[in-house]
Amino acid sequence: MWTEKYRPKRLDEISGQAQVVKRIKGFVKEKTIPNLLLWGQKGTGKTSLVYALAKELYGEFYDENIMLIETSDFVEQRKKWLKEDKRFKFFYDEQKSAIDIFKEMIREYAALRPINASFKLLFFSNADFLPVNAQQALRRVMERSNKTCRFIFATTKPAGVIPAIRSRCLNLHFTPLGKSGALDTLIKSIAEEEGVKLTEGGLKTLREYARGDAGAAINMLEAAATATLWGSAPRPRKPSKGLIDARRIEKVVRNAFFQRKKAEELIDSAFASRHKEVRAGLEILIKDERIGGREIMLEIHEALRRKMKAGMATEESKLFARLVLYEGETDFKLCNSLNPMIHLEEMIMKMSKDMGL
Repeated sequence: MWTEKYRPKRLDEISGQAQVVKRIKGFVKEKTIPNLLLWGQKGTGKTSLVYALAKELYGEFYDENIMLIETSDFVEQRKKWLKEDKRFKFFYDEQKSAIDIFKEMIREYAALRPINASFKLLFFSNADFLPVNAQQALRRVMERSNKTCRFIFATTKPAGVIPAIRSRCLNLHFTPLGKSGALDTLIKSIAEEEGVKLTEGGLKTLREYARGDAGAAINMLEAAATATLWGSAPRPRKPSKGLIDARRIEKVVRNAFFQRKKAEELIDSAFASRHKEVRAGLEILIKDERIGGREIMLEIHEALRRKMKAGMATEESKLFARLVLYEGETDFKLCNSLNPMIHLEEMIMKMSKDMGL
């Protein structure tokens, strides 16, 4: 995959985050690092920076001195995730709750001093998904394990991380890549490296759909390049240089970005008051595709924005503001909800009612 092939290996290779990289390089020079809270929208380089940091701190031993905890997986699967992950086999106990097992595992890992380094890294991706009681337990572990472990939290929603943790971390903001032009530069360089021709129209369309997410942009470019190179022949032929224009990107997005397409269908159903279709669409996304409530929220917001942005009159602007208010209320409810279906359906029903006025 191109996302892994072109993932930055060094801090200097991180695009569009010059101020963050400058601060981190200063810590690397001193062979130390504070606890970190990295926040910013998806696809801005937070995970890439953590692994580049680990490689510069530990060299060839970087993989031994960093542990990634994907908190969204833990929250969604709980004991099933703990049981299937071999890292936790010594801590798993069927008689204990998932939170208790999780806390014990973190305490033990953080307390153990690494053999070939002065401290190791514990990296929590999507940290805002962690339950509040788990975050409170982490606060105490951070205080006790400062000599053996550094904690790094990455999130798109820093308000979802409790103040006690935020105050114990250096907070670093990752700016959107689209605004700085770094995304365009990155995509152009990858296209040139791969030998594909990306038109200005194709780049503009890709930028609009990626919404500043470098990973999504690279995946779209790869999918479009693959389709262009291999065409529709029944058997693979020798690749030829392909042209990627706006039409090609549009086709890739329609076929490959399933949840984005379903979100647009949800909005269309809400506008037409087809409530049964709304429920059916949500069930597909949540139960069949196992997509998180907040991810669906983001896709609904973007689908709504695309549908209403063109030439909005004053009354339409007021309607859009009300619909966004419903989104904010629902997002707050999703923070502590075990069943996102209830709140998302309620939100869309409110939207549908306002759209019918």
